[in-house]
Amino acid sequence: MNTRTIFTGIFLLGALLPAPLTLRGQESRSAITVDGSVDFVSRYIWRGLEIGQAPSIQPSLSVSRGAFTLGSWGAYKMTGPGAQETDFYLSGEFGFITVALWDYWSFEEGRGFDFFEFREPSTSHLLEVQVMASGGDRLPFNLLGSYFFYGADPSRSIYLELQFNHQMRQTSLLAFCGGQVKGTYYGSKPGLVNVGCQLARPIRITEYFSLPLNLSLIVNPLIGSTYLVAGVSFSFTGNQSDNQLSPQSTTMLRNRLFDPE
Repeated sequence: MNTRTIFTGIFLLGALLPAPLTLRGQESRSAITVDGSVDFVSRYIWRGLEIGQAPSIQPSLSVSRGAFTLGSWGAYKMTGPGAQETDFYLSGEFGFITVALWDYWSFEEGRGFDFFEFREPSTSHLLEVQVMASGGDRLPFNLLGSYFFYGADPSRSIYLELQFNHQMRQTSLLAFCGGQVKGTYYGSKPGLVNVGCQLARPIRITEYFSLPLNLSLIVNPLIGSTYLVAGVSFSFTGNQSDNQLSPQSTTMLRNRLFDPE
């Protein structure tokens, strides 16, 4: 069996997932939910790294059944040439633990990158396993760990992030502190790379419509950079159209499933 067949099979597996053994609240184990969103951000900052140097449109689409989710996330520059991104993930929730497998694929338009090229060292894919422990309502902290185990990062980097969530009336606060503990993907040495906070709240436009707005202040101490990022998000769940806030690092949509930014 060749490498391409192995990794293509990972994503096809998600479509055949059986009914899960763990419930999300009281929802039906057999129910299938389709979720989608489109985010617009002034800059694409992920784990303290600026990617694209331009405003970015970031669509996502996922299918969930019980505790399992199969999804895709993308980031595309709105101006100028440069790297674009299309990712896929498979995740499962087991009590307060969420586990995810991510395939990050970056490419540059016009350079002929092949999505199905998985051979090292020529592949532009990055495969990552993520584990997040959530404290829930009583303990509003999350701990994220991620490991690049195959692909375009030969140093096999490990990233850890502590998150704090707090709701203040209509405003959501997310504070985060993340660092590279092994490897060279996020910087030349271990250190803090993603420290900051995000405020998110709906801004009322009319009596019937609110614009979901978020502002993020992000500092990368390892390389000495600071970013102030604005974004808006539009999303739907199932058949119900809805505008929702999109937290910067808490869902498993890349850091997006566990953030994008």
